[in-house]
Amino acid sequence: MNENIIYTTEGHTIAPNEDVEVENCQVLGLAFGNNPEEAKENLMRDNPWIEEAGFKEPEFIIKQLLTNETRLAVK
Repeated sequence: MNENIIYTTEGHTIAPNEDVEVENCQVLGLAFGNNPEEAKENLMRDNPWIEEAGFKEPEFIIKQLLTNETRLAVK
């Protein structure tokens, strides 16, 4: 399985100076899957807080970090 990072541009963050609102990306998590859809399904199954917090799956950005072959080569 490949490792993926899943993030979204939904939401915002408060800076250390609480007077400043920062627009940025929210990392939702890392997930394994044979393809991006499977990784997303695994992330959502293991992290129900994501849906409870109001994040929307169509807004997710999924980027592969490592392939299984690369991981084996590194070991």
